[in-house]
Amino acid sequence: MIETKRLLLRPLELSDEEDLLEYQSIPEVVRYIPWPERTPEQVHEALLKAISQNDVVNEGDWIVLAIVSKESKKVIGQLNLSIKNSVNKYGEFGYVINPKFSGVGYVHEACKALINWAFTVKDFNRLATCIDTRNLPSRKVSENLGMRLEATHIEDEMFKGEWTSSFVYAILKREWQEFNETD
Repeated sequence: MIETKRLLLRPLELSDEEDLLEYQSIPEVVRYIPWPERTPEQVHEALLKAISQNDVVNEGDWIVLAIVSKESKKVIGQLNLSIKNSVNKYGEFGYVINPKFSGVGYVHEACKALINWAFTVKDFNRLATCIDTRNLPSRKVSENLGMRLEATHIEDEMFKGEWTSSFVYAILKREWQEFNETD
């Protein structure tokens, strides 16, 4: 478990299902996420799959962590982290948040904690996130975390019936440490 001032980041649990459904079933929330708005059955199935992946050790491993508000004890979103290349200590991460809890810095706080954990506990050297170019709030989150825009891929994916473009943001462990020295 990872703890911040306002949040707990922990593995998902079966008891989280209702909180997950609350935001995973909203079309606008999943607009830039590679799954459709989910039914209760789909949330349950995805939850079981996520629970079965509980650590990042080997290439291809991934985890999903619940973002839990300490105040409400409610799951307000989730983070994912995967190992893309274990030899080069390279991973990718992403997130989704319940819109009822957006706009107050929870995403930044959760991502900052996840990145710090990945670099210090899991010894990653490089982390990246891929963002749909239409998703300007996520671009702002990446920039506020000290990540740099490395690439813009034009129409790189047929996504939900249309060609979309993506930004790739990344940060190295040493850059993260330098960026956070000023915090």
